[in-house]
Amino acid sequence: MSVLDIHRASVGISIQDAGRKGYLRYGISGAGPMDWARHAMANHMLAKPLEEAVIEVGPAGVGLSLDAGQLQMSFAGPGFRLELGDLTLASPVSFVLKAGQRLEVVPRAGAMWGYLGIQGTIEVPPLLGSYAENSVSGLCARKLLAGSRLPVRSDKTKNTGVQAYIDPYIAFEGQPLGILPSSQFDDFSAKMKALLVGKPLTIAPRFDRMAYQLTGIQLNCDKGHDILSDGVTMGALQVPGDGRPFVLMADHQPTGGYPKIACICKADLPRIAQMAPGKLFTLQWMTPD
Repeated sequence: MSVLDIHRASVGISIQDAGRKGYLRYGISGAGPMDWARHAMANHMLAKPLEEAVIEVGPAGVGLSLDAGQLQMSFAGPGFRLELGDLTLASPVSFVLKAGQRLEVVPRAGAMWGYLGIQGTIEVPPLLGSYAENSVSGLCARKLLAGSRLPVRSDKTKNTGVQAYIDPYIAFEGQPLGILPSSQFDDFSAKMKALLVGKPLTIAPRFDRMAYQLTGIQLNCDKGHDILSDGVTMGALQVPGDGRPFVLMADHQPTGGYPKIACICKADLPRIAQMAPGKLFTLQWMTPD
């Protein structure tokens, strides 16, 4: 048994597995990673099941060390660099953290979310079948702060050293994000549906794990902006009374009372999650096919 000591942490550091399943009907959101693809990538580099728990690192980065032994680790997330002793590593990468070494995950300008995987297990009991932290409700198996000590158990696999990988999502940089019609799609006019696509949009400076507000567009719903609350999902584009849509993210509420014109395709959720405020992007209507 070893312990990861968190020396430097800020808002956005949490333990995340694939999310809490089966409790949304009871009003408990699933949480899980903001970027499911990089979360899976961090586990894949260690040949682990893709849904297992990792440390999600927010836009401020993190600093940590290991108290004893050594631990094969991985990191996936665009816009970050890793400082490990005298080494500077680029993401995505797997590496070995040895006792006494300091690992610094350093964000570059525009970095949003990264994922630290471990070759082993996080030794804290899950809560309702999951390690995932929900930043809104505070529900979590173990909260990570500066000064936290996270017990881990290594699988004692062969030390493979530093191995670099390719991030396949980089190839889609600059392409439109795909959207599908959502629950109240028919309540919006053809003009509003057309206005949503092709127009440069950005993420507002205020964002969190619950939602990203979009700037550069204003939408009106023909049937009004107050509806009977119904179920929502990550990626849903809700349109409140001020007409400024926002995208629901990993810590979204179970139900919502604003009309939803569209939902971002799951394949493109990692890309919207990694959009820093001020970065321009466009949307494109798609079909399930």
